[in-house]
Amino acid sequence: MKKRIDIVLPEDVIESNPQRIDRFEKTKRFEKTDRVPVYAGYYMDGMLVGSGNRFSQMIKGPQEQMDCLVLNQKWRMENVRDDFPLNLDSLVIEPNFGALRGVEFPMEIKWNGDDMPKSIHLINDVEEIDDLVVPSPDTGVNALRIEYFKKMKEMIGDYDIRLNGEEIDLKVDLNHPGGPIPSAFGICGPNLFMWMMLDPDRIHKLLEITTKSHLQVIDYFDQLTGREPGHWVWAGCDTGEMISPKMFKEFVVPYYLKVWEVQNRPRVFHMCGNIDHLLDIIHDELEIDVLEHFGFPTDRKKLADTFSGNTIMRGGPHPAMIKDGPVEKIIDECVDYITTLGQKGGYFLAEGATIVPGTPLENIDAMVEASKRASEIMNN
Repeated sequence: MKKRIDIVLPEDVIESNPQRIDRFEKTKRFEKTDRVPVYAGYYMDGMLVGSGNRFSQMIKGPQEQMDCLVLNQKWRMENVRDDFPLNLDSLVIEPNFGALRGVEFPMEIKWNGDDMPKSIHLINDVEEIDDLVVPSPDTGVNALRIEYFKKMKEMIGDYDIRLNGEEIDLKVDLNHPGGPIPSAFGICGPNLFMWMMLDPDRIHKLLEITTKSHLQVIDYFDQLTGREPGHWVWAGCDTGEMISPKMFKEFVVPYYLKVWEVQNRPRVFHMCGNIDHLLDIIHDELEIDVLEHFGFPTDRKKLADTFSGNTIMRGGPHPAMIKDGPVEKIIDECVDYITTLGQKGGYFLAEGATIVPGTPLENIDAMVEASKRASEIMNN
């Protein structure tokens, strides 16, 4: 017997979905909308807590993970009332073992129960880079991701997913987020930045390897999923905020441009640390199209001066403040973000940058209320 899972939505939520889609699409085109859309960053850990599951349960096996992933999506659809458009035709899930990067390399992983896992850095001496090679894309933790992907694809027929009683499709996907810098950090840890100064030639060799490997995994996953090659990718550069503009130009820019020589626009770029000192380089030399989920440490006025009207942005206030409130403080802070960054379109209000597990749903409602109030301010 198939496992039936019912997603139940109020009719007004379904009826308002075209408006959410319109609000999103117009914002992407920098066109005028009724208000700035709110797109809260619910990732795996936040949805697990919401759905009553835990990470240790999710990694017991493909069946357990598939159950958790479906229930996570069900929980978000039924409970979170931001402006993120709902997919009313299908539920899309993909294997998830946490935000581990460079996992095609032979790194050991420290599994921490219900807390997120951590990579054990592969290289502790800069000379070990001499022996590093581009790995097969199906090794390391990737082997586990691929195993789960294949088994979950086989189990699709075991599920009966219903939205208000109507059957919808269940799909399994597989992607490779991240980029050359997070992979290099996963391999070397914080020594990466010291070695940039002490042995730059070896770090360039390392980044050539991580860039080639990153692209190789994307291509391999495209073959597994049947995607057309050359699509856009979610490129992250977390930890890159810790280096100077000069070093960023030398060790980041050329390698991300190599990724984008292969993968088409839009250039979607994520950094959630303090990137005040890097904004001009990101804009002028990386020429990004989307600054996806910037973090609260970055100066919102500098963001507006650099990107408003020409680059899509998503991000906002401190996640802890969104979690802890009070509501009026959330509204005031979100209104300020919207009136600072949303004057020329292209801005999605989020937290900066992930919803803390256990954040009250009424605090997400407060973000939507802030969007409504900000719209009144900007239209008067």
